[in-house]
Amino acid sequence: MAAAGEGGGASPPALDAVVSALNVLYASGTDEHAREKVNAWLHDFQKSNEAWATSQLILFAPDAPLEPKLFAAQTFRNKGLNFCDAPTQQITYDLEQLPAEQLLPLRDSLLSALRTFANGPRVILTQICIALADMALQLTPAQWNDPVAAMIDQFGKEPHMAAALLEFLQVLAEEYNSNFKIKVANDFGREGDASVRRGEQVIGLLSMYVQAQGITTQLHNQCFATLGAWLRTGQTRAGSLAGTPILASAFASLANDELFDNAVDVLVDIIHETQELQENIPVIQEIVPRLTALAPSVADPAVRDDEDKMRGYCRILVEAGEWYEPLIIQHPDTFLPLVELIKQCATVDELDVVGITLNFWYRLSKGVQKMAPAPIPDALVRVFVDLVGIVIRHLHYPDDSTPLSGEERDTFRDFRHKIGDTLKDCCAVLGAGPCLEQAYDTIARSVASGSARWQDIEAPLFSMRSMGAAIDIYDDVLVPKIMEMLPRLPAHPRIRYAAILVIGRYTHWTQQHPQHIQFQLPYVSSGFDDNDPEVLAAASQTMKYLCKDCPEHLVAFLPQLHAFLSTVSGKLGAQDLLDLSAAIAHIIVSMPPAEIASALSTFVMPDVEIVAACASSADLRRANDALERIDVYLAIIGRVPDLPASCQATCRHVWTVLDGFIARCGTSASAADRACVAIRRGLVFFDEMALEVAESVLDRLASAFEAAPCSGYLWITGKVAEQFGTRVPAAVQRAFERESARVFSLLQSTPPSQVPDVLADYVHLVLTLIDSAPAHIFLSPAFPSAFQSVLTALTLPSVRVVITALDAIRAVVGHDALEPDHASPDVQAFAPPIRAVVESTAQQSIPLLLDVLVGGGEDEPYNVLTILRLLSVQFPTVLASTVPPAVELLPARAASPAEKADFLQRFTSALTAMNPNQVKDAFTWLLRTSRKSRDRARELGDRAA
Repeated sequence: MAAAGEGGGASPPALDAVVSALNVLYASGTDEHAREKVNAWLHDFQKSNEAWATSQLILFAPDAPLEPKLFAAQTFRNKGLNFCDAPTQQITYDLEQLPAEQLLPLRDSLLSALRTFANGPRVILTQICIALADMALQLTPAQWNDPVAAMIDQFGKEPHMAAALLEFLQVLAEEYNSNFKIKVANDFGREGDASVRRGEQVIGLLSMYVQAQGITTQLHNQCFATLGAWLRTGQTRAGSLAGTPILASAFASLANDELFDNAVDVLVDIIHETQELQENIPVIQEIVPRLTALAPSVADPAVRDDEDKMRGYCRILVEAGEWYEPLIIQHPDTFLPLVELIKQCATVDELDVVGITLNFWYRLSKGVQKMAPAPIPDALVRVFVDLVGIVIRHLHYPDDSTPLSGEERDTFRDFRHKIGDTLKDCCAVLGAGPCLEQAYDTIARSVASGSARWQDIEAPLFSMRSMGAAIDIYDDVLVPKIMEMLPRLPAHPRIRYAAILVIGRYTHWTQQHPQHIQFQLPYVSSGFDDNDPEVLAAASQTMKYLCKDCPEHLVAFLPQLHAFLSTVSGKLGAQDLLDLSAAIAHIIVSMPPAEIASALSTFVMPDVEIVAACASSADLRRANDALERIDVYLAIIGRVPDLPASCQATCRHVWTVLDGFIARCGTSASAADRACVAIRRGLVFFDEMALEVAESVLDRLASAFEAAPCSGYLWITGKVAEQFGTRVPAAVQRAFERESARVFSLLQSTPPSQVPDVLADYVHLVLTLIDSAPAHIFLSPAFPSAFQSVLTALTLPSVRVVITALDAIRAVVGHDALEPDHASPDVQAFAPPIRAVVESTAQQSIPLLLDVLVGGGEDEPYNVLTILRLLSVQFPTVLASTVPPAVELLPARAASPAEKADFLQRFTSALTAMNPNQVKDAFTWLLRTSRKSRDRARELGDRAA
């Protein structure tokens, strides 16, 4: 390939190297190792001084392929990105490479490139425009005065440059609006006459283009995209569009299929920017009549059948409705046509389009409520009355002849819940009574017709559910009529499902009308006899809500509920039984404390006996389900004060059952998890009574973990240690040492990534012991292996686990024992083992910490900085010997050799000065540098993908 200006002579070595590297990068057969190697080389090349000249040669070489030209254009963009902001961002390489006197020649070179690539390829033109835009934003007015006017003057009258000029203007606005990596040095974006003039220049140019004879569709669409970008910057004010050809063109273009989408987008942007209503009255007065003039299009059957067209019209109208809501409230007669058009959009069959309107109804309902105590205009009342009917119609499932697929059914159900919220907005305006009455009348008419489909009854029932939160809980007229109607509805499964859930949604009303419980319970209970699984689920859920909201009224029904539960438990699924258990637990917890234990025993002990029986038969599924129910009961009831003394024997019995279950079945992960959760609940419920079995629990947990390293055993060990660690210290330390030995052994034979849960819970256990029982860990022979295991957790991909491991490391290296002047003699005893462990593991810990520092996300690196600062205070010699080799191990994508050398100079200087804050600053510099290098490498990788 011949370089530009070289008469076809030999290409410079750097140019040939770049082209060869790009050929490897983009070749389809390149192996991953070679691609990574080439990617790293190109990344380093972009930082080099040669990149400027080489990229220019490639860009202007007539026979260069597309990929090298694109790389060259992107190099200009990347290297120019921070050339004026380098001091504040601590970027030095680009600033040093390009002296100030070369900035304007670079700009002129890019302007030449803009003219060269005005007709494409588009991807290269865009990169050139981004580079020019970044320069325009960062050069001072003295260097490039008013770039917008200069570009319009230079290219605005050349028809063949129109597309390139629009691309530049659009990119300039987008870079200003979203590229926060650069610091704007020009006056772009400042308030005042310059800003207004610049925006009007753009409007003038666009107005000239859209009126130009023979303007192409592509250019017309570019005009709309450019205007939208400038509106979003705030440089072009919506108010300046009043009476302009570009505004008129946007509305007129809605009739053109090829311009429709871009016209919609720009009109949405224009209306959005008129939200400062008082400042934009003139343009709003022009927009609103144009909106209402869309009525024939919105009513056109061909348009209503075109989902894309209706979505576009709906977006425009709703954008106006949402921002002009205060004007609608102030001038309902004037703006009613706009509201009616949005209502027309809500009546279409396409639910995606209907969904666009929902937030408008919410905002309008809020605005109407603020009118109080003034009366609501009749016109708006009628709109919301109509809206209730519209929503109920959209809630209908399709006919049985056109069933929904699984995905369609999920989407429709999600939509029903969203549009159901709109009924709450209607209730806020009209009151719940009129809305409920409309739903009730709809059902009554359907039932009276004798030929109603189940959908015609189920949809208004669903609407009643949606409006449940808005009803008057003291209503004695309409809601009783609804409750009396429900059992008389047709026995279709979908109707029974919806009717039972209505009862569940109105339990706050039932709490005030307990006399209805004796009629509701049989109807809900009958749902358990239905073969339809959804009806069963509805009955379980409603029973739970009844018991949760009306517990004091259901205490008298506990014997019946116990008999009912015994009868139906054999036919119900696990989840249904779980819901029933939760329901009954809510009743029990409402009882006087002295009666809770006895009532709980009645319902829980059968599940305990199931666990005991299943332990010998190894029926794990049944045992696990029983343990889940025990969990639900105890989770809801929690800690009960002043348990009767008889509960001590119950505590022993329950532990005996769980001990035997773990001994026989504890190697199963699911059984271990369920048993551990039950133990955790038991620790809370029995509280001090559990001390009697604490040692036995710890020994069993250690034995079970040795046999099968399930993470739950570690979790519960920590909970027992928190609760009873100071009273059973020997058992706590014994369990910790046995479990630590098993974890350390496991990590010798198993990659950490295969046991992340074990490592996570083990790190939590270590943290718990450091906090609640430090002597059991720091003075234990297991401490060195425990610390090694915590360091291993830093290699896991889980952010949560890494942060917990960092917390544990910080708790060790920042422990009070290392400050002898502030620590008691007992605490000072921890210092020697801590120092020994930190010093012996430094060769392992420092590289791991640096890997997290330069490769972590948003939170982990800052924990690492704190740890490194603590180490510089307590272990400066360790840092001095371990940091330099660890830094050299960092990959090139994190820091170049020059950057590593720069960091080590900063680090050594800070450590020598014995200044912990400066040490932290040095590592912070490394963090920022690595992130910038990583961003560059990612961009190269994205291009190669």
